[in-house]
Amino acid sequence: MNAQGIQDQEKVRKDRVKQAVALAMHNRWEDAAVVNEAILADFPRDLEAYNRLGKALSELGRNREAKEAFQRALAISPNNGIAKKNFDRLERL
Repeated sequence: MNAQGIQDQEKVRKDRVKQAVALAMHNRWEDAAVVNEAILADFPRDLEAYNRLGKALSELGRNREAKEAFQRALAISPNNGIAKKNFDRLERL
């Protein structure tokens, strides 16, 4: 991919991140989950997207799926505090 293609792809990612955050801030968890899943389809190692997805899924009561999202975040970054804290919280439920 050329430099312009990389810049375009990064702009799309940033726009999706803004959208996902805005949806979460308005408690639109289902929509936030969908946007984060779209981000991960194109950027499968996006640590923050896994954390946001885990949060959205946990808010929806989809705890098993939320734990999986946090596990994926931890696979990327084993010392990620956000993923650790949320995964541990879900383990105790």
